[in-house]
Amino acid sequence: MRKVIMWDMVSVDGFFEAPGHNIDWFVFEDELAAYIGESQLEADTLLFGRVTYEMMAAYWPSAEGDIATFMNGVEKFVFSRTLTSANWHRTTLVNGDATKEVERLKHLDGGTIFVFGSADFAAGLIEKGLVDEYRLGINPVLLGNGVPLFKPGTRQTKLRLTHTRPLKSGVVILHYQPETDAS
Repeated sequence: MRKVIMWDMVSVDGFFEAPGHNIDWFVFEDELAAYIGESQLEADTLLFGRVTYEMMAAYWPSAEGDIATFMNGVEKFVFSRTLTSANWHRTTLVNGDATKEVERLKHLDGGTIFVFGSADFAAGLIEKGLVDEYRLGINPVLLGNGVPLFKPGTRQTKLRLTHTRPLKSGVVILHYQPETDAS
């Protein structure tokens, strides 16, 4: 079965966006670009909620480089009750039950499925136990305000740290997997 990995850049105080969808505080440098390049090799599907999809679809089609090539070429699904079309190359619009569609995708042959951003959409996946791994790039910044990555009311989930990768920039990449009950 395919894994769903939630991968996000986040501030030390837990925000993945500053007010106004501002993400110019992300630390992006060569070590992070190398990590992203390595992790792209395992993924062949991306999942987005509407807001993140619209931001990504506005940026990546005209961008250049290895990450842009990946983002523009990989299969993408956008989950929205309000969009009527999704025109970014290789994007499927899903207006129906997100849980059922993600469960279906997990059972198909293929590589890893990544969720970028999309905190509202991801909250539903977390609640249903559909996220197999959390990858967080902790940025050395306190925002004080913004959009929290994990929504209030997120169910308590014990996590097991499986990987750490500190970068010279101060970003620390952490991989966590939900612990499963032994009972």
